[in-house]
Amino acid sequence: MERRRAIIVAVALVAVAALAGLAISLSRSSPPQEAKDTPSSANTSEPETGAEPDSGDSVPAVISPEELASAHSVMRNYLVAVGTYTYQTDEKAWKAKAQALTDGSKSMSDQTSLPAGRAWADCVKTKCSSTATAHLERDTVLSNAPVDGAGRSVTTLASTAVTLRQDKSSTQSTDFAITATYTSGEWKISGLQLAGVGNAGISEHS
Repeated sequence: MERRRAIIVAVALVAVAALAGLAISLSRSSPPQEAKDTPSSANTSEPETGAEPDSGDSVPAVISPEELASAHSVMRNYLVAVGTYTYQTDEKAWKAKAQALTDGSKSMSDQTSLPAGRAWADCVKTKCSSTATAHLERDTVLSNAPVDGAGRSVTTLASTAVTLRQDKSSTQSTDFAITATYTSGEWKISGLQLAGVGNAGISEHS
């Protein structure tokens, strides 16, 4: 009886040892499971193919450089036109040419004018002439309304130098905030505000 019990115990121990060995073998041959929902796996994810990092350079310009150059050209032409005339200038023709650069508003029509009254009388008496130059300092406001291009506008700080030749020649420097608006397929001057007046000095004798 004792011998039979010893045999049963020995067989049981052999079976337990075999099962333990099988478990170890299976654990070694099975591939390790991937970690899920861990900080390291989230940080090592690769970006999608073709995706590019967002950068400030990818933001489109409010107004393209080409359009900005066109707006600046109209600004210069207008500032030079309103400051250039002689005592023989035909007022109607002069105004029509200068006003063609504006949006045609009443405010711009009122600002686009030759000297009047005594100033013009003195110009005629002295056979005066006036010439102007314009320099654009910097753009202060750029706007681009997203409706068929309407409403695009540029406001620029500009300086002009107007030389008036009468009995004596003097040059007046003036700063303006000038606005050009894109309308009907063209840039037109839509605003002009005085920003500062420099010193007027006698540059030469006539």
